[in-house]
Amino acid sequence: MMGVQGAGKGTQSKLLAESLGLPHVSTGDLFRANISTGTELGKRARQYTDDGQLVPDAVVIGMVADRLKQDDAKGGFILDGFPRSAVQLAAIEYLCPIDRVVLLELDDRTAIQRLGGRSECGKCGILYGANRRPRKAGVCDQCGQPLKERADDKDTEAIKRRLEAYHREVQTMIDYYQWKGALRRVDGAGSVEQVAAAVKLAALR
Repeated sequence: MMGVQGAGKGTQSKLLAESLGLPHVSTGDLFRANISTGTELGKRARQYTDDGQLVPDAVVIGMVADRLKQDDAKGGFILDGFPRSAVQLAAIEYLCPIDRVVLLELDDRTAIQRLGGRSECGKCGILYGANRRPRKAGVCDQCGQPLKERADDKDTEAIKRRLEAYHREVQTMIDYYQWKGALRRVDGAGSVEQVAAAVKLAALR
């Protein structure tokens, strides 16, 4: 699953994984799991995250490779947040070539609006925003825990820099998967339900 920040990659990846009965493989979840359990890769990742630096490709690829070796991923999986660079793209195509890539398309103005209004459940990891609001303000629909605003979404200039970096990095992957015939484009501007239906159709065709 690919798309600009705020397009709904995490939400749509989870919904698609549930619908198809496949594991949802998120780099964010992998970081948290490896760091919390103190694996060697987790320790290496923490050295960088504690200093506010990006985790090197080698560490990210190692975590993804380990996850894809697990039994539940042998019949397929939904990747969320990976690959994000040309090096990661080469790695996943070597490890397990991808046959479907869903690109959630969203203009930057809408992405900024969505990012500025996001909150997250610390327990479930569910993100809420402009296109997905909790039934009860400030409370997670699934577990009832209080929601927290994401600190990294409050700085508009920082968000713009993240979007610029995304556009620079993603074009290589778009070009490659379009050449491969694996790319499926989906308008990410609709409601969660509308986009989920379009994503499932795109992933299966």
